[in-house]
Amino acid sequence: MSDDIGNQLPQPDPRGWLTFDHLPRDLADAEGSTQYADYEASKRIRGPRKRPATPAERTLLIHLGHEPPELLDTTVEYLTGTVRRRTWPVLELLESKKTQNPENQGARQ
Repeated sequence: MSDDIGNQLPQPDPRGWLTFDHLPRDLADAEGSTQYADYEASKRIRGPRKRPATPAERTLLIHLGHEPPELLDTTVEYLTGTVRRRTWPVLELLESKKTQNPENQGARQ
C-alpha cells in the first residue's frame, strides 16, 4: 500500500536513523516542514542544537522499534550546508544499555 512507511535506508547513514525510501504523504509533509524549520534555524544558530522531537519523528522512531520517552529531544546538526543529521542521544544510550545487558536480549547467563 502506498500509504505505508517505506524501508529504512542502509545504516549508518550520515543523516541519521530516519531515512526511508518513501513515506506516506502526511509524514512526508511533516518531515518537510521540520526540515525547512531546521534549515532556517541553522542560519541563526551554528553547530548542533536541541529541540523537542516532533510527532512525525516519534512515529518514525516507534516504527523502527524504539521506545521514545515522553520528553525526547532531537539533536540537529548540519554536516554541510544542506545535509542535516538528526540524533537522539537518549535513545542511543538506551540502545547501548540493551546491547550491553544480555538479559535484555533474551540470552541466558
